[in-house]
Amino acid sequence: MRTLVFNGKFGYLKNNIFSGTVVFCHFEDTDSTKLLFKAAWKFVKMSSGTLILIPFTHLFEKCANKEQASQLFNKFTGECTRLKPSAVVVIPFGIEKEFILYAPAKDSAIKFMKF
Repeated sequence: MRTLVFNGKFGYLKNNIFSGTVVFCHFEDTDSTKLLFKAAWKFVKMSSGTLILIPFTHLFEKCANKEQASQLFNKFTGECTRLKPSAVVVIPFGIEKEFILYAPAKDSAIKFMKF
């Protein structure tokens, strides 16, 4: 699993703008349930407000097939929601995305993480 994380704002389809910790999620066919739960715990812990989860297969050249990636994303988002039930926004898997992004210009604002 590879992620791009930042604190800022994310919007899709011009109508929905969310502020919080934004996590772009890329899944590989070797990702395990244990790894997904570890990642979920880390992101819930680091998020002080809303946690925004976005499936995004463009962070690495190797990725799980669409069906497997969807299943992994569902497991991951389910665990995040279980850990932080009132403050998780899940961007649907497989929808057409038109992004509006904002991240502050601090060195620590954007992080790439590999699990």
